[in-house]
Amino acid sequence: MTQTTFSTPFNLRRRFALNSLAVIAVIALGLGWLMSHMLTQRMLQREGEVSMDFIQNLLATDQSGMYLANPANSELKAKFLGSMAHVASMSEPVRANAYQTDGTIVWSTDSALIGRRYPVNDELDEAIAGKLVVHNGRLSAGDPIKGEHVGLAQRTSYYVESYIPILHPVSRQVLGVMELYKVPVQLNAAIRDALLQLWLACGVSALGLFATLYWTVARADRVMRDQQARLAESQTLSTAVELARAVAHNLRNPLASVRVSAEMLMGSDRSIDDLMEHCNDITASVDRADRWITELVRVSQVPQLQSEVVEPSPLIQECLEEMTPEMNRRGIRWTVSPQTAPPILAHTAMLRQILISILANATDVMPEGGDIAVRWSVAGSNLKLHLTDTGPGIREEVRKALFRPFFSTKSGGLGIGLALVKRMVEQWGGGIALTPATGRGTCVELTLPLANANDTKA
Repeated sequence: MTQTTFSTPFNLRRRFALNSLAVIAVIALGLGWLMSHMLTQRMLQREGEVSMDFIQNLLATDQSGMYLANPANSELKAKFLGSMAHVASMSEPVRANAYQTDGTIVWSTDSALIGRRYPVNDELDEAIAGKLVVHNGRLSAGDPIKGEHVGLAQRTSYYVESYIPILHPVSRQVLGVMELYKVPVQLNAAIRDALLQLWLACGVSALGLFATLYWTVARADRVMRDQQARLAESQTLSTAVELARAVAHNLRNPLASVRVSAEMLMGSDRSIDDLMEHCNDITASVDRADRWITELVRVSQVPQLQSEVVEPSPLIQECLEEMTPEMNRRGIRWTVSPQTAPPILAHTAMLRQILISILANATDVMPEGGDIAVRWSVAGSNLKLHLTDTGPGIREEVRKALFRPFFSTKSGGLGIGLALVKRMVEQWGGGIALTPATGRGTCVELTLPLANANDTKA
């Protein structure tokens, strides 16, 4: 049963294009809305300031503004109504109201409003406090939000409302408030043109920023892809070299058996049984070498070794039995855990080469004999294989360097190399570590993921 993991390759340009376009669009829309709001309010405020200067100068010329503070004076009333006639004759105001400081309307272009007083009017209260208040809005055909809006919806839907404080020419005390409702056609057209240019500038800037960043990221992506391709070529060459070393290293043992058996056959005084035994040794060694070569060729032709479910106990037993003739010649004894290890996720042929190379290396460092022990344990969702020898051990500085590519402590190399072993084991989701064995020797610890994470120690 093969477990294949499908993963979507990370596309830097596509991911950046989607994310950056979304972020830049949000920023452009936010800035566009904020700047358009500020621009609209600034232009309306400027329109209100111009109206305030006009009204203030109009009422200050003949002192008619004093009527708001003294409505009982008939002379001031006549002057005030004369000034208001100029206001009423203006083309833009839809409605104009004059308030006393107590909120009472003393004059209006709509005579039905004269004498009324609206208790809730925040804008009027701010104007009475001496502040120019300008805002815009739309009127609905239903119930008006404010009482002074009654009847306006029939004449216009969009309006600009200005509350202009009328100041005393000398003391600058607020005498009253003039309220103007306008439909500023020219101002609206100017605001529309300004907003159009603003949004156009935001759009062009956003596109320019996106294009510049995308070009930069695309160029960086091409460079990284080229570097990744060169790195892959380098790793492929490294793997090929290491596999070639594995072939040479792993063939030494069966070739040595063939040589010994051939030398024994050279004697003419051997019995038929001895001859048959040596012929069987030669055949077994050739078959073992042929199987290793076949596995290595198959491994070298696979671009990426997909993990599969592997039964480790039989595989470990096979590897030990294959190395038994060489171990016997060197006087090396081996032991293995009697329990059956749970299934793991690995690659059968590659794991076999890894175990053979580790065992062969342990055999090489014990020419005068020794012991090799294979033990296993379950740690969480992983199986830990411990292959321990009683050789001379490895110095700390050498142990740290053994996982570097092409590093070896002897001219013959270390089979497929610990660098490749580490890369393969990590590809399966595991790891490898070298630690000093208790007493003497070296312990190689392979950490491999369990096929079933719920497996427990046998």
